[in-house]
Amino acid sequence: MRRFNWFLIVLFVGLPAVLIAQETVSSSAKGRFAKKQKSLFAEHIDFEGMVKRYLMKETQPMEPLEGIYSVSAIISKRGGFLANPNREKIIARKDNYAKVVIMKDSEHPNREYLEVSLASKVPGKYPVVGEFSSLSEGRAFVYKHYEPKQPNISYSFVLSEFDILDGVLTEVVRRKTITYKLSYLKIYPKKEETPLRRISNNK
Repeated sequence: MRRFNWFLIVLFVGLPAVLIAQETVSSSAKGRFAKKQKSLFAEHIDFEGMVKRYLMKETQPMEPLEGIYSVSAIISKRGGFLANPNREKIIARKDNYAKVVIMKDSEHPNREYLEVSLASKVPGKYPVVGEFSSLSEGRAFVYKHYEPKQPNISYSFVLSEFDILDGVLTEVVRRKTITYKLSYLKIYPKKEETPLRRISNNK
C-alpha cells in the first residue's frame, strides 16, 4: 500500500591570548543573561498542544469528527489463480503507525475537514495528508488521501459511537481482491472529556 513518508555545527576559532581574559568575562556575563532568558520561557508548546487548545475552543461546538487519532491499517487479499475465492488472507498489518489530527477547514472553501500528520521532517511544518467530506447519513464520510506525485485515493468511512473511524478501500488486481482497512482511534478528546468541555463552555 502506498503510504506517506518527509545542525548546524558552529566551530569557534581560538582567540589571541591577550583577549582570553576579556572573552571569559564576556562569556560569563552572556551565560548568566542566557540563563535568565531561558527561565522566562520555561513552557513550550508544540503543534499537538495547539491543536488540543483549538479542539477545546469555546466559540463554537466541536464536530464529532474533530480530534487527534491514532491510525492502524490492515491489507488483505482474496481470490487469485487456483485460490479459494472465499478465503481472505492478511498480507500486511500496521498498528498505531501514525498520529493525525482531523479538524474543520475554515480556510479552504472546497474542503470540509482536513487531516494533518503530527509527524514532520521539517520543524514547524506539518503536512496535510487528506480530507474528509460528510455524507447525508451524518456519521458517514468520504476520505481522500493525498500522495505526493500520485493520484488521490478515496475511502468510505463510518464514525462509530465509540470514537472509532473505520474506512475501507477495495480494488481488483490480477483476479485478486485487495482490501485496505484503516482504523482511526480517537485519543483526544475522549468521550469523558467532552462533558467537562461543555460545562466550561456554559460558564
